[in-house]
Amino acid sequence: MKVALFGSTGLLGSAVENELKSRGHSCHSFSRRGTKTGQGYHASEDLLIENHESVTRRMLDLWPDAIVNCAAVSSPDQVKVNPALAHAINVGGSRHLAEVSSHLGARFLHISTDMVFDGSKSPYRSTDQPNPLSEYGRQKLEAEKAILSVTDENLVVLRITLVNGNSPGGTRSQHEKILHALANNEPLVLFEDEVRQPCSSENVASAMVELLERPNLNGLFHWAGDEEISRYQLGVRILRRFGMNPKGIKKGSLKKEEARIGLRPRHLGFELAPLVGKLKTKPPSVDKQLEGLIVPPSLYGWYREAADDPSRYVPRFSSK
Repeated sequence: MKVALFGSTGLLGSAVENELKSRGHSCHSFSRRGTKTGQGYHASEDLLIENHESVTRRMLDLWPDAIVNCAAVSSPDQVKVNPALAHAINVGGSRHLAEVSSHLGARFLHISTDMVFDGSKSPYRSTDQPNPLSEYGRQKLEAEKAILSVTDENLVVLRITLVNGNSPGGTRSQHEKILHALANNEPLVLFEDEVRQPCSSENVASAMVELLERPNLNGLFHWAGDEEISRYQLGVRILRRFGMNPKGIKKGSLKKEEARIGLRPRHLGFELAPLVGKLKTKPPSVDKQLEGLIVPPSLYGWYREAADDPSRYVPRFSSK
């Protein structure tokens, strides 16, 4: 397939590009800032998803077999800072990509989030009624509705949860943020009452490309790992995986911090049926996800000095 990939330089987008190429597909990558240089980055073309005219013109020139949308303002805090720009990207841009895909007869795969739910009745099925608590969740739900109204054929909306993995710049994923905070002596508080069902970027990418290859599977689906875990316990297990004492993480309470940080879902897990029974890709355990994590190269010197047992980790530096 010839695939147009939006959001290609992010944690998930870069994993999707790797997976597409490993399966022999042609990937045309697009991001906000275009080609990046440095560890782990692929070349990409700059194209703003909210610039509908430019997107239409470029897709007509390319005429892809499939369009994958990983582009989003995905941080709830960033959405609050500039909700209008976030809406143009998360809703307007996503709706337009769906319309262009329908016009081209291309398969469309859009990434959504567990944050469309309020966390009151986990695990959630794809047929459960959403009730987002944040502006980010509301925008992603609005995008889902807009996309699904365009067509019910050759289309997948895939809700995912917290993603582990190795981002191209070494700063985006959970373990990278934790290690950077510790290296910079920044306070690190993770909530013991915020429960998620994490997955790895590589595993999500595998499920996504398999869905692209399965035109008989259309609609709204859920995907995640096979284990629920609190943010705090995930942080502890990440540090233990790298042979580090987890004492640097302070245990916090989401309930006690709501007045300061606002409402946030406390328990988000997914019921993965029926999709899990239809794909060859299977949800990974937390341990399996942690096996694939690397220390960002920029932190390796610090890590060698800070780790209690640095022998737990054998460095694996990307050549890309």
